[in-house]
Amino acid sequence: MEEEKGTEQNEQITMENQPNSQPAPLKAKESGQNIVIDLEFADLMTTSEIHSLVQQLHLKEVGDYIVQTSEDCVSLVADLGFVDNRRIMYCYAVNGRCTSPGHLWLTGCRGGMENQLQRLPGFDKWIIEKESQSYIDALQDQKENMVYLTADSETVLDELDLKKIYIIGGLVDRNRWKGITMKKANEQGIQTAKLPIGSYLKMSSSQVLTVNQVVEILLKFVETKDWKVSFFQVIPQRKRGETDSEDLQGVDGEELENEYDQSEKKKQCIEVHSTQQN
Repeated sequence: MEEEKGTEQNEQITMENQPNSQPAPLKAKESGQNIVIDLEFADLMTTSEIHSLVQQLHLKEVGDYIVQTSEDCVSLVADLGFVDNRRIMYCYAVNGRCTSPGHLWLTGCRGGMENQLQRLPGFDKWIIEKESQSYIDALQDQKENMVYLTADSETVLDELDLKKIYIIGGLVDRNRWKGITMKKANEQGIQTAKLPIGSYLKMSSSQVLTVNQVVEILLKFVETKDWKVSFFQVIPQRKRGETDSEDLQGVDGEELENEYDQSEKKKQCIEVHSTQQN
């Protein structure tokens, strides 16, 4: 009996002494970069678009996966008003794999959007902030730190500030609603900014990116502190168009062509989901 008791005590000590005993998403809640996905645009999207947005969030872990506790972590808040399920799914998965995960928020998570999210396997167990309120109400004491990311802004985002709360509009077909996020931010008296894409790339099409792409770019910048690398690793080559030779300096061929294979992304998402269940 004494031998068994000793074994149990040793096991307990071993568990207590294990590093990273606290899940990374919980640590990111304390010190990660806040990223908010604004989901208040559900009434502007079709059912299929909402479904697409939800998948984006899950795969990338943007919406509600908060992981890591270093000073380099970036907090991300996603306003889920107009994002589809697929994009939410993708964001959640990517955030979980990051070396410097962000503190993710889903705001405006209600109605049809919430119903779609609830259909995702294990959604209730996601380590993410889920708010039925808008970000302006849920984080009312932090309004001065809010920055709505929109391609229509005249302010270029040079660096990420750990004190800031970066908001990403959850909208799938932005062409139908040109300037809607900029208008919303202006009406609420919130700062706006756009990613410095034009400084590094000659986009072959609109600079409007999907929700999951914006989330991944932010997370990649937290990790590398390099916008050029972040853009090349996330934005598909077909969208990048031609680049200036000077833009290619310091970025190797592997980084330039690092477009993630869709099947690999799905595999990674499954792995993240399996890990959470275990």
